Amino acid sequence: MKSFTKSRISMLYVVLIVILLALVSVSSFIASRNMENESDAIVGDVLPLLTTTNRLLTNLINQETGIRGFEISGNEQFLEPYNSGKEQIALDLETMSSFDAKYPTLQIILDTQAKPAITNLQRYYDSQLELIRAGKLDEANARISTGKTMMDRYRVIHASMEKTINQLTTDAYNATHKAGRTSRIITLVGGLIALMAGGMSIVVFYRAFQAELELRKSEETYRYMAESLEIQNEEIIAQQEEQQATLAKPSERERELELLSSYQEKLTGYIKLSEFLKNTLPALLNSLSQDAALVVLERRGNLDSETAHYEVVHAIGYPKGQVQPAVQELYGPAKRVFEEGVPLTHTREVTEREQGIHRGMTRAVEQYIPLMDDTQTVIGFLLLTSYQSSFFQEENQRLAKGLVRQFGLAFYAQVMNDQKLQQAVDLAELNEQLLLEKQLLEGQRDLIQNILESAHEGMMMCDAQGTILFSNQRMNMYFGLHERIGENLVACAHEIGSEVTSFYGVAASIEALIDRSLPHLTQRFSFMQGEHMQHAELYATLVSEGTEQQGYLFVFRDRTEEERIDEIKNEFISIVSHELRTPLASVLGFIEILLHRELPKDKQKKYMETIYSEAQRLSNLINDFLDLQRMESGRQSYHFAPVHLPDMLRDIAEQWQDKQRHRVNIHHEAGKELWVRADVDRIRQVFDNLISNAIKYSPGGDHIDIYLSADRGRVTVAIQDYGLGIPEEARGNMFSKFFRVDNSDRRQIGGTGLGLAIVKEIIEGHHGLITYTSEMGHGTTFLLELAQFEIADMDGRIVILEDDDNLAKLIQIALNKLALPSVQLRSAEEGLIALERCREEGPILFIVDILLEGERSGWDFIAGLYKHPLHAQTPVIVSTALDPPHDYHEKEIEKYLKKPFTMERLVQVAKRLIEGGRCHAYVFPAQDKEALTDELQRNGIEVLGVQENQDMIEVNIKKPQVE
Repeated sequence: MKSFTKSRISMLYVVLIVILLALVSVSSFIASRNMENESDAIVGDVLPLLTTTNRLLTNLINQETGIRGFEISGNEQFLEPYNSGKEQIALDLETMSSFDAKYPTLQIILDTQAKPAITNLQRYYDSQLELIRAGKLDEANARISTGKTMMDRYRVIHASMEKTINQLTTDAYNATHKAGRTSRIITLVGGLIALMAGGMSIVVFYRAFQAELELRKSEETYRYMAESLEIQNEEIIAQQEEQQATLAKPSERERELELLSSYQEKLTGYIKLSEFLKNTLPALLNSLSQDAALVVLERRGNLDSETAHYEVVHAIGYPKGQVQPAVQELYGPAKRVFEEGVPLTHTREVTEREQGIHRGMTRAVEQYIPLMDDTQTVIGFLLLTSYQSSFFQEENQRLAKGLVRQFGLAFYAQVMNDQKLQQAVDLAELNEQLLLEKQLLEGQRDLIQNILESAHEGMMMCDAQGTILFSNQRMNMYFGLHERIGENLVACAHEIGSEVTSFYGVAASIEALIDRSLPHLTQRFSFMQGEHMQHAELYATLVSEGTEQQGYLFVFRDRTEEERIDEIKNEFISIVSHELRTPLASVLGFIEILLHRELPKDKQKKYMETIYSEAQRLSNLINDFLDLQRMESGRQSYHFAPVHLPDMLRDIAEQWQDKQRHRVNIHHEAGKELWVRADVDRIRQVFDNLISNAIKYSPGGDHIDIYLSADRGRVTVAIQDYGLGIPEEARGNMFSKFFRVDNSDRRQIGGTGLGLAIVKEIIEGHHGLITYTSEMGHGTTFLLELAQFEIADMDGRIVILEDDDNLAKLIQIALNKLALPSVQLRSAEEGLIALERCREEGPILFIVDILLEGERSGWDFIAGLYKHPLHAQTPVIVSTALDPPHDYHEKEIEKYLKKPFTMERLVQVAKRLIEGGRCHAYVFPAQDKEALTDELQRNGIEVLGVQENQDMIEVNIKKPQVE
């Protein structure tokens, strides 16, 4: 019983140990399996999700790059990333959809944000491709910013998806750690149980020696299982380390994707190649972990040139001065990359400047990567330099090739863009030059055309065979040759000769000239044009003699005006000889009688009066000639001043009352003043002439009427006679020189025909208008219109006597600071008349220019002011010219002399004189005070004292005695 009990106990312990070991093994297996499942969940779910998400972003960026390359180059090869990316995106979306049930959070982001954004981008890319293929590049370029905005929105969604996947990765990682902890607890519990079983086994060993063999076997089995458990633990630890490394890969991948995304963003959107390289090369070096880079581009002088040079368009990371800007010839790998068109690797020792501060870099690995155009021709190369490792490592070989390929495509696209921009600039310059040349040629053509068309002569050009090449408007007006260009001139001339008899000889001469039997042609002829006889001269000039363009230029000159002038000259000589000889014969005849005969006193007086009358007539005739000549030459000057027409006409009428039997009646509204600005002598000459004509050409009448009226600022003077009248056919020539109506009624009335011409010149010089109405046998009425003049009101105003309107305006602008009204008067006569009409407070200040518009000067006005009984004490500032105000800018037609007073000074003096009340002071610009005093005294102004300042002289005058 005892032995049985020990065996059973030993067996029981063995069974217990086996069960314990089995439990430990099972627990270890369960823990290991749990950890494997968690690791599989991470590798099988999270990593594919992250890879698929990143691949979506990469494919979208590759699509954008492909479309941009196709837009720039037009090469369908650039659409390969677009087409493959489109298919891959569809597969990736299906892959992402398979995880919807397992990851609801990711499903929401995918369905509500990612898929719509990808769909919109796909539609945008498709529409861009359609626009590019349709040739609408401007519209496609305008929509680039929209695509960038949509891509930026998707990057935000991509970041959200990455964040969700990272959260899933973190959850899986925590679950793995939890499983590991569970496995370790089970193992620890099994170990404790094993220790307890071992203790119990030792006790049993002493109590049951018989079971030693079995226990030893159990111990060996236990030892074997313990060793197995240890091996399993080591495997679990290795799996944990591998799991941690797996978890670290998404973070590394995320960093690589960020670098890739940043690099791809910098591949587009640049205008110049230099900006593209400046931004993309640093990003490429960061993505490939390289240290330095440069880009070499082949340059040719022109498309046909066989010689080339090689230019380093950009370099980064090399010591200063190591890279040559340009070379004529390449050697080694640089030359091979152009010849072979494949990437080459070259290892070299670093230069002394490349070793760095620590002198630790000894070897440089360089990659020569060809840069090609759309025909796969090498146009340059990219040199990447690493001072630490090789370029194409196993783990990043595919990525590096892809990045470099993207750089090559973007570089070529940018090179093409630069060439297009330069071509656009060159075309714009060429177009501008062409436009300038075109404008110059058109301007020269138009100038020549305008010269020929505006010439008073008719011009026609024909070639050596007589074919008409050109005819200007005036030639066409006479002979209608403009519609016959291309026809033979000789035939046209004979046709014209058959219609115009006087042209027959000209046609024969033209034929002889074309046949070269006549060396030159100059011929005069006459013909009827309408109802008028035209006189003409035609001459021909040989053009481009001895050349293929030889021809003849025919010039048709209208001599009608010359003939008319000759007639007028002859008529003028006849009139002058008659008008001069008649009074001169009378003078000579009566003088001869007085010299050779003894006559009584009364006859001597009568003969002397006749001589005086004829001499006066001769003098008036000569004066008319001189006046008209002076007016036509522009040397006639007018001294404008206010003229009261009723008084002037009454005075003229009184002079005529005693000389003729005609009565001069003036009709004017009583009490109504009619003033005009006129030259007194010249306007009197006008009325004398018109009244004289009215009397002379109404021999049967006994009076003439003069009517005065005013309306809307215009004064009208009508001088009406009741005589012969003027025929209608003479209307166009009435105001012409030497014109006289040719009929028997007027032949006995003398005259030169100059009177009305002089009247018209004077009236137009006064900016007026003269017309007439007439009825044969009932008389003529001449109508004069002049601008009505209003006498200015001086009361309470600053009066500016200045005939320069611009200068007067400037003075008024400056005086606005005083807030007082001002008025401009243009002549001393106007000032004196306005001064006499002052009835109230009178003017407060005079600013007087010495040289004024009328016959009187500023001195005359000052003298008249001094004698005025009420306003003699009004202060006066005398100025011949004043500085313009500061805000005034001289114009081309407005120039001013430098003034003795500035505007500020003028305002200061005016303000002091006005605020000082009534005083007896005149202010003059700085000058000789003695000469000034003498001038004042000559004008009747008594001077009490003179005060001389820096820029002015102030004269105190004695108050005049008022009667």
